[in-house]
Amino acid sequence: MSELVEDKGFWRDFASTAAFFSPAVSPLQREFGVSSKDLMRKIGEEFGRKASESIPEKELLASLNHLSEVWRKHSVGRLEVITEETLTIRISDCIICGQIPELGKFFECSFHEGFLNGFLSHRLKTPVKVWQERGEPGQGGTWTRTFKTDIKL
Repeated sequence: MSELVEDKGFWRDFASTAAFFSPAVSPLQREFGVSSKDLMRKIGEEFGRKASESIPEKELLASLNHLSEVWRKHSVGRLEVITEETLTIRISDCIICGQIPELGKFFECSFHEGFLNGFLSHRLKTPVKVWQERGEPGQGGTWTRTFKTDIKL
């Protein structure tokens, strides 16, 4: 039965899948105290792991440059390595956070923290700690976020 569901494209994209399951997931989130922030971090980790698996470059800096090109190609912002000594990555003009209407205050981007954690941990085959050091509003409703890690290149 699941093959038929898969064949019909039921899982085609995140937005339609989230909309379908939201009425069931939201009450369970509240019942069991699972925050959306935690869910987005886990989704980000899986995206990051899958990205790491799909990028052919072997060296970390080259794979991060490839990731930067993916961000540019899909117009989701600019991803760049700021420092290599203690790996620091900045994501500028991020449209993901910019889509949250009239937030008016700073918040942590758990999706990108998770993404970078999943990507780096998979790529380096060791747990990597990633945290958002700062964030600031960008242009046209976008955000710029700086993420620090506990690794050196």
